Amino acid sequence: MSIKALTTPACTGDFTVGQGCIGHNPMDTWVHIVGGGLSGLSLASSLARHQVLPGPVVISEPEPERLTKKTFSFWLTDEEHAILNPEHTHSNWQVSTKKLTTLHTGQRFRYGTRSGKHVLDECQAVISSHPQIHQVKEAIDAAPKADHVFDSRPIAPSSFRLIQSFSGTEVEFQRPHQIEAVGLMNQIEATDSGIRFVYILPLGAKRALIEHTEFTTKLADLSALQSMNRDYLSREFSTNPFQTIRTEAAHIPMGFRSTASHLGIPIGARGGMTRDATGYGYRTIRYACEAIARDLVTNNRATRYHPSLTTQWADTVFLNLIDQRPDSIPEILLTIARRMTADQFAAFMMMRTPSDVFRILWSAPLKPFTCALIGKYQWI
Repeated sequence: MSIKALTTPACTGDFTVGQGCIGHNPMDTWVHIVGGGLSGLSLASSLARHQVLPGPVVISEPEPERLTKKTFSFWLTDEEHAILNPEHTHSNWQVSTKKLTTLHTGQRFRYGTRSGKHVLDECQAVISSHPQIHQVKEAIDAAPKADHVFDSRPIAPSSFRLIQSFSGTEVEFQRPHQIEAVGLMNQIEATDSGIRFVYILPLGAKRALIEHTEFTTKLADLSALQSMNRDYLSREFSTNPFQTIRTEAAHIPMGFRSTASHLGIPIGARGGMTRDATGYGYRTIRYACEAIARDLVTNNRATRYHPSLTTQWADTVFLNLIDQRPDSIPEILLTIARRMTADQFAAFMMMRTPSDVFRILWSAPLKPFTCALIGKYQWI
């Protein structure tokens, strides 16, 4: 590509965010990002931090505001604070069944949270000021013409191997709620098709997100989970009046049963950037998209993210246990949490290195994991 092409503005007409670029020829597109969710905007904003790009970038998203209905949580170190930019951080988190509780206090890792609106505003501030990046409010079902195409569209739940279904209620209390730790997985219990737990996320002294979640082999009833939120709030905070700020609900993949067709290089959950066993993905998506953008700008090369083989193997074992013996999961999770330090548990949830996998095997109950490893679930 010539130097002239590197410096020629991508758009000769007027441009309005959400409407695209008037007079822009799609045949000239260097990068086309299909889907403007977390991964699509992360890739676009990473590209936008380069003053001059090899060509125009287009983001196609039919519902730009959908990100505002989400909450993203992740673990981070103090050194990563500026990169991952949490709105709230917590040092304490817990895992519990109805009988036992394990409380962790992180030394190296903190548990961070960002609202979808916070992420959207940050990304838009960078993207909208770059003359070569254009956002178009449209749905695309066929591969667009561009040098590099990335597909971040959601995948239909019918393709999910297992499903994480959740419904959350964000509330503001009249008085401080006194929630001192994030409830990562509270009151874990087995169901006929998986497990259910309560996720409790403090968002300041008077705000909190209460979320009932199921890891299941079939789509959970989101309205029923929302009803559980109301019952929980009424029961646990009966003396502290509250008002509902917003609700959120979704089904997210825990692995895929079949390979979906893509319009380009898959990113986000579609591209394996979320953990199959936990659903966490924000941290990986931000780092992976930054690496992809850097390779694009430096080498004009589009690379695909691949999770480590050890992570995939460990996640498969866990998903098989949920599928075959969900009754064993509460004990397994609580035992792992009890035998690990807080920082080891955070590393396990992120699954960053092979040593994290071996630490799981060392910490997990011997019989269930051994039976799972050899496929003898009936022996558990």
